[in-house]
Formats: sequence, C-alpha cells, structure tokens
Amino acid sequence: MIKKVAVVGLSVLLAACSNSVDEKADDFMDVSFNLCATKVKSFSKGDDGIIRTVCEDGSYFQVKNQETIEVMQEINGAYCNGVGFSSFNERKKYYTFTCKNDRSFNIAK
Repeated sequence: MIKKVAVVGLSVLLAACSNSVDEKADDFMDVSFNLCATKVKSFSKGDDGIIRTVCEDGSYFQVKNQETIEVMQEINGAYCNGVGFSSFNERKKYYTFTCKNDRSFNIAK
C-alpha cells in the first residue's frame, strides 16, 4: 500500500515539474523568436515569476510574466515597427523601453 502511494505521489510530483519546464520552454521560445530576433545569451525565470533575458546582441528584458511578453509583442509592432527592443523594463505603472532603432518610450500600462 505504501509503495502505491509513493508511486502516485512521485507521478504527481514529476507531472508538476514537467509543467514548469514546459512553461519555461514556452517563455524561452517566445522571447528568442519574437523579442530577441537573435540568439538568447541568458534566460531565467525566478521563483518570483520574473523573466530575465539577455540576448546575444546585448538587448535585455525583465518582465513579470507571460502576459507581459504578449504585451511586448504588441508594443514592438506599434512603437518599434517590429525591429525589437534593445531594452525593456516593466514598472509598477509603466513600460519603459528602447527600440533597436534607438527610439525610447515610457508608456502607461
């Protein structure tokens, strides 16, 4: 009986871990293809949920969650004409970013 409980518990734990890995992989793919437009040099998602990325070309991003990445994709098209960001930071009330064409913005959320 104890072995069965241990096997079920281990299965649940492994399933939970795989979801976390899958979510991180999805975030990585979104950032690398849609925002870096180059290779990703460094990517991490902390326990606080913040996604930190450094692109090969020196661009860097710090965002709170996946929803912010989606907002970044919209902002990239609207403000940067799709060229991407050289930096992007999410503040409490604002998004502060510089497009790769050196245009800088601070817009309200």
